[in-house]
Amino acid sequence: MGTANNHYFSAALLIIMGFLVVCSLYTLIPLYDQISLEWRIPVGQVILASSFFSVFYAIGLLTFGPLSDRFGRKTIISYGFLFSAIATLLISHSTEIAHMYLFRSIQGFALGCFAPVAFAYCFDHFNQTLRTFTISLINAGFLLSGIFGPMISEKVSIYYRWDGVFVFFALFYFLLFLFSLVILRASKVSRSIGEQPWKHFLILLADCDLRLLYLIVFSLLLSFVAFYDSLFQYLSNEFPVQSFLLVRSIGLIGTVTCLFSDSLLKHIGAKRLILFCSMTISLTFFLMMYFLENLFLIGALSVIYVAAISFSLPSVIIYIGILGEKYRGSAISLYSFTLLIGTAFSPLISHTFSFHSALALLGTWFLVNSWMIIRIRKDA
Repeated sequence: MGTANNHYFSAALLIIMGFLVVCSLYTLIPLYDQISLEWRIPVGQVILASSFFSVFYAIGLLTFGPLSDRFGRKTIISYGFLFSAIATLLISHSTEIAHMYLFRSIQGFALGCFAPVAFAYCFDHFNQTLRTFTISLINAGFLLSGIFGPMISEKVSIYYRWDGVFVFFALFYFLLFLFSLVILRASKVSRSIGEQPWKHFLILLADCDLRLLYLIVFSLLLSFVAFYDSLFQYLSNEFPVQSFLLVRSIGLIGTVTCLFSDSLLKHIGAKRLILFCSMTISLTFFLMMYFLENLFLIGALSVIYVAAISFSLPSVIIYIGILGEKYRGSAISLYSFTLLIGTAFSPLISHTFSFHSALALLGTWFLVNSWMIIRIRKDA
């Protein structure tokens, strides 16, 4: 297998992995009622299983990036998927909610092996064009999994009940483990005796430029989840429920723009692209406030918003990867953790404010992001 072909196969594998990993954030959503009825417990107890997954997924994101600096990207990703397959299969054999809490927690922690380590792998092995292209498509997969994850889960559960969903994903995770052993290449590792990799987080956060970037990262998926959650509540009151699925599906067309990330990054650089995207997002939210009655315009503007997010995510990863080069695994681990934690705060916006007020708040927030980007001293 030639080196160039190996890189393309590796990139394709990482993109598929990213989509299937984040699908697990959403697989339980269509199954709440089914499990609740089978075990005769309140739906709220089943929903809590998703919270366990998210918490331990976030812990995994912080853990595996630094470990990959020391033990290698391939090792962490490969065996992370093996343990994910085992944990996912164990979920299907749960007979009570306590078992599900335990196995969903293990599953979430194990799947935390992917995001920071995969992004660091792209820096280690790919040239700039393939790196940007792969990171962009991985992020696009993260966004698309929010729609397709629940759909896959719902379709599989129709034929094989709720436990069949987890058998289905366990099989895929095991196959990805096997493919990763064959396709992924080993990275250089740091085996310094006595080195404590988690101290790297403090070193990274001591950098003013990186602190500003992490503050911007916090708002990216937060705004995505808060926007669509607020939009759903607004449309469910004003229009038929199908309208939300239509508008969201139209908006996700914007993820296609990620294919042009590399070209823009080469011409204007990561810092200018993030600034442009932040100002575009802010303007888009403010414009939506004046067209709340027009579904077509909301859909069209949401395409622009999702496109800006699709450009922002890989640009920020590239920027953080360059500024945190010495401790890249830890730097991208902290990025992934911050991105996820932001989503935990999105309900505070979507369930506290009206859609109009949420748009105003998010629009102002991204204006502040623009100001913070301008303050960053190092260019990339």
